Amino acid sequence: MQDATESYGRQASALPSPPDPRRWWMLGVLSLALFLIILNNGLLNVALPSLMRDLHAGIGTTQWIVDGYALVFAACLLTAGTLSDRYGRKRATLLGAALFGVGTLIALAARDAGQLIAARTVMGVAAALVMPGTLSILVNVFPEAERPRAIAVWGATSALGVAAGPVLGGALVAHFWWGSVFLVNLLPVAVVLVAGALLLPESAAPVPRPADPVGAVLGSAAMVGLVYGAIHASGEGWTSAPVLGSFAAALLAGAGFAGWERRHPSPMVDFALLRRPAFLGAGAGNMLLFSGMSGTLFVLTQFLQSGLGYSPLRAGLSVAPVAVAVGAGSALSPWAARRTGPRGAVAGGLAVSALGILSLARADNYPGVLLSLCLMGTGVGVALAPATDAVLALVPPERSGNAAALNDTMQELGNALGVAVVGTVLARESGSHLTGGAPGDRVAAAAPAGFTAAAAIVALGAVLSAVLLKGPAREPAPAPVSAADSEEGTPPRPPTAHRDAAA
Repeated sequence: MQDATESYGRQASALPSPPDPRRWWMLGVLSLALFLIILNNGLLNVALPSLMRDLHAGIGTTQWIVDGYALVFAACLLTAGTLSDRYGRKRATLLGAALFGVGTLIALAARDAGQLIAARTVMGVAAALVMPGTLSILVNVFPEAERPRAIAVWGATSALGVAAGPVLGGALVAHFWWGSVFLVNLLPVAVVLVAGALLLPESAAPVPRPADPVGAVLGSAAMVGLVYGAIHASGEGWTSAPVLGSFAAALLAGAGFAGWERRHPSPMVDFALLRRPAFLGAGAGNMLLFSGMSGTLFVLTQFLQSGLGYSPLRAGLSVAPVAVAVGAGSALSPWAARRTGPRGAVAGGLAVSALGILSLARADNYPGVLLSLCLMGTGVGVALAPATDAVLALVPPERSGNAAALNDTMQELGNALGVAVVGTVLARESGSHLTGGAPGDRVAAAAPAGFTAAAAIVALGAVLSAVLLKGPAREPAPAPVSAADSEEGTPPRPPTAHRDAAA
């Protein structure tokens, strides 16, 4: 009788626990936190002309104001993911939200460009703490059957953030001062802190990776050196000693990071992935797509105000259709991936996006701008999902988090480099070749060069994806086999649910 009771107890404990009835409220909190991060990628762009006038800032300074967020976000993402796994994802998410609020208050009180750059840097660190925990908590609280729907809701907030950033920023700048764009952060931060403390469960990795401060410093130094050199090339030239020195320092730090991580028992980066052509094609395609898109929006929000005479609000509303186009492209993406494979979907989407950006260089009225935005957004939507899936399909489920973190880091680095490189082209063209006229007129006249540079970046991603990714599969591809599967002789498990979760 006792044996029967113990057996029943073991069977009962093996049954999956019922899902938390509050899980959809949790999803709302997590999505709001993600929305806040994405919103601030583009929230400030529409305020740049007003900011430049009030703070007497040049294009190079505004590049740092924008990139202070994206660069630090990218540099800290891998380290923040490790800390989140070790000390708890809820703690990291709430700490990041609180720090985001602190950065917002610093930005609201900023009286010069240096203070604003410092505020954006703090917000970038905070965003890196928030992002890894949101997806990890979502995967833990939703049962497998509901997970795709939850992830779809979570991911849809990205498109909403892209669309809402210029609109909210434009509305605030039209009625208040440029610093008012940061006011929209305060209420979401308060909601995330209060609701997150009450609703979100705590979770951590069963065997967290050890801390790697040396790798974190070396990796961050490589990224900062690369972006610093690209931004300062606008004023000092690509072959000047400070710029070449910055690139050399970035190269040395990158080499040191690679050497250190190869010897580390638990590296932050899986270098085996970097030797896979499919990862290079999809990861580089993603990075270059985000680079071209961020550079395009950096130029476009200024061109609409300086070249077409739009108010900040009208400029923001004019950019919003790109989010609708991204949604349409995302709906086409599964069909394109089935018909053409990762190569066709990713390379084709990048090519369409590059064509849309290039057509902006010839647009002299809003109908032309709208058509270009529709092309760019549709290409982005078609390419993103199969590129991410191609990255995550290369690893077994238990390693999908590391691949996803590396992919996210490349995307954020692309955001930072896009503003740096395209902004440098814009500054050089407006400063060196167009010496007459008001600053706004010079920016408007130089905008085609910036759009052309952004299109070239995305086109390079299309070429790399076409060369390195696979075409349509003739038969179902085998799932990646983990070490445990190989040793025990068990058949490989399909990683679909895990890939969807990490995506």
